[in-house]
Formats: sequence, structure tokens, C-alpha cells
Amino acid sequence: MLGDAEIHALDSNLSSIVQQNQQHHADVQNLLDKFRQLLDNYNNLKSDYEEEKEAREKYKRMARGQERNPFVLVLVDGDGYLFKEHLLKAGADGGITAARILNDSIRELLHDRLGHQADQCRVMVRIYANVLGLSKSLARSGIVGQEARSLSPFTASFTRAEDLFDFVDAGDKKEGADYKIREMFRLFADNSQCRHIFFAGCHDSGYSNLLTPYRGRTDRITLLKAANFHSEYERLGLPVRELPALFMSTPIGGTGSPSNHTPSMSTTSRPICKHFQKGICRYGSSCNKAHIPQGQQLSRSDNTPSPGRESPTSARTQEFYASQLVTHLDPKWQDYIPINLAGDRIDTYCPIPGHDAWELYTRRAKIHKPCNNFHLGGECSNIGCEYDHGRLDPSSLDVMKYILRQHPCQTGPSCRSTKCFLGHLCQKDGCRGLKPCRFNRHAHTLDLQIAKYTPSIKRDTGHSRAPSAEGAFLPDTPEEPQGLIVL
Repeated sequence: MLGDAEIHALDSNLSSIVQQNQQHHADVQNLLDKFRQLLDNYNNLKSDYEEEKEAREKYKRMARGQERNPFVLVLVDGDGYLFKEHLLKAGADGGITAARILNDSIRELLHDRLGHQADQCRVMVRIYANVLGLSKSLARSGIVGQEARSLSPFTASFTRAEDLFDFVDAGDKKEGADYKIREMFRLFADNSQCRHIFFAGCHDSGYSNLLTPYRGRTDRITLLKAANFHSEYERLGLPVRELPALFMSTPIGGTGSPSNHTPSMSTTSRPICKHFQKGICRYGSSCNKAHIPQGQQLSRSDNTPSPGRESPTSARTQEFYASQLVTHLDPKWQDYIPINLAGDRIDTYCPIPGHDAWELYTRRAKIHKPCNNFHLGGECSNIGCEYDHGRLDPSSLDVMKYILRQHPCQTGPSCRSTKCFLGHLCQKDGCRGLKPCRFNRHAHTLDLQIAKYTPSIKRDTGHSRAPSAEGAFLPDTPEEPQGLIVL
């Protein structure tokens, strides 16, 4: 039998074992709780990771999508930036011409700023104005008719001319255009798809607070200058450019019309700033050279062009070509080519066809493309000609002539072919010979005075690709379906 001491020792050992078992159980339970908590944390982190991964993939898709459709935005306050008088007077045709000039001018500025990336960007234009009030103001100046909203044909054609061009009537409420322009600017100012903004509202100092947060952001914003450029915008550190072939440089009722303004002697005593005429002079009014808008002739004798050539600084508008070029040649000179003193071939005047004429020709071309040789040259020697020889409306014939004149003859002004229907000089309104114009610099500076007629060279007709107007309603952007040209 165990003694009392042994029984006491065994009891102590049993109590110790029970305590150890209880501690072990507690430790295991604690470990299990921590493991369960670790699993919960892992699941939460995994969920967060999946959400973050999905968000990153969505952002990448958005970024790739934004890079696919880059564009530049042109914001214009139409109440302060008025188009040239001859454009407004031309009504619907003037709206189409204004859209073409604006598109070409913006692309020229883009090439200077973005280089080869400019070709990938589309041009979006938003012009906001009080059309009713603007029509009344222009009617009082004799620029448009007296009927209500007489500016509407111009604005409608401008909007119809390009897919992303809109001339919007902001209503007759005060600051209606201002509100629209501010919201459009805020919407696109930080949009990565919008590569650049050309802002044309610098006549109104109220926009300065809108542009102040973007002070010095030359990579994002360019200011366009016209009449009444406010001095506050000069302190923003943003590039300032002009479009002298598009907007009036003086307000209505100001000191003389821009087209009739003659430079003073103090202006003509300085060399002419070519950067200003391109709209890219960075020095503004502090420039040491004379700022002479395109369309103005200098009267100084030291600027007299040499025979057969014209100064490259002189502008050439539709009015200039209409006054300098003959519309038709006398039938007695049908086998002769008119040339100037330098021996350069002089084309007849080819005005921009109206919108109705473009639509009529386009409908005809979609059915069966007309033959250039037959309709323009009077005959087609190709027995198996695939193009239409049927009767053509006179207005459609004018469209054909205009389209071909927009494409330069490879022989240039020395061409003497009586059957050449291509252009030997550029007749685009306000064109400065820069991209995307197809003509070289010399084709913009020819002396247009006919000095004599020289015998032509009759070459055999041939078949080749020629531009046509299929799908094109604008004079400057014809597509190039197949047709026939005689070279």
C-alpha cells in the first residue's frame, strides 16, 4: 500500500499533467485562431489584388483606346472672331471655303508643333456665336443680307463641310457662347485623346481666368489672334498664332477694311516678318520686323518683283485670281498656250464649284465615272474605255475641271501639251505653299500676266489614274477614284 507521501506526490504530478494538458489545448486553440485570421487576411488581400488587377487592365484598355483616336480641338468665340468679308459674302460657298482654309491652317500649325504625329490627329472645330445678333451686325455693315439669320447659310455649310466641324448657335442670351466655350474647354483640357487646343477667344478678357491654370503649358494650348487681342493673354506664356487668311484682323467699323489697308512707310521700312504671315511669330508686337498680313501689297520700289516672278510675301486670294486670270481663251488661240515673260504656262481661272454642283457630279460618278478625255478633251481614243461618255451637265463639267486643276502637272509651268487638264499654278484661296498643298513654292509665285501665246504640243492621249469627286463634297478634299488624264 502506498504511503501518504507517495500519494501526495502522485496527486501533484496529476495536477501538473492536467495543467500542462490545459495549456497545450489553449496554445493549440490560439494557434488555430491565428491561422484562421491569417487565412481571412489572405482572402481579403487576394480580393483586393484581383480588383486592382482588373482596374489596371481596364486602364490599359482605355489608354490604348485613347491613343487610337487622337484629335486637336479648335474653340472659337464666333461673336468676336469674324471670318473674312469675302467669305461671309459668299454665303454657303463661303462656309465651305472657310472650313477648308481653317482645316489646312490648323494642320500647318500642327506640323510645326507635332511633326509627323500631326497626320494622325483629326481636327475638331467648335464655333459658338449668337447667330441672330451676329447677322444683324453684319447686315448693318452691308456684309450679309437684311433677312433674319442671314448668316445661317454660311454656318450651315461650314458645319456640313467637315465631319467634326460645328458652327453652333449659342442663342441670344448674354454670355451664351462664353458658357459653352468654358465647358468645352474644361471637358477636353486634360483629355489624353485631345493632343492640343487652339483657343480663339482672346478678344474677351473674361476667358483669362479659365486659361490661367494652364500658364506656360505650350504643349497643350495655343492662342489664336484676331481683332482686339487683349493684353492679359500675353502674360500667360502661351504661344500666339494668327490665321490672316481666315479671320478679320480689324473689327467691323474699324479703321479700314483689312483687305484695303495699306502699310505705312514706317512699316514698310522694315523687313517683312515671314513667320507672322505663316501665323507662327512668337515675338508678337515686339518683333523687329514688319507684320504685314497676307493679302497686302507693298508699294516700296525695293520690293518690286523681278520679271516673270512675284514676291513670295504677296497674298493670293480668290479675288486676286479672278482679277488676274482670264476665264476662257479666245477660240483663235485654242492651239496655243498662254505664257508669261518667264515662259511659265498660265492657266485660266477656275473658280470653286458650288455645293449643288458637287452633289450632282458625285451622284453621277457613283453610277458611272465620266471619262476625262472625252468630256474635257473632246475625244477618247480608247476603244474599250470603261468610263462614261454620256452627256454631262455643264456644272458637273466645271467640277471635273476644278478637281484636275487641284493636282499639279509633273511637267510644271513648262508644259506645252494642249490636252493637259492638270494645274500649272495653285489657285487655292490664301494658300501659302505649305503642306498639305501639292504644288511647289514656284507655283504660288508665278507672274500671271500673259506676255504671249506659244504653239502647243499635241501629244497622244493615254490612260492613267486621275482624281475624281466621288464621295467628296469639298473642293479641297477630293477622293481619287480612277479616271483618265491626258498628259
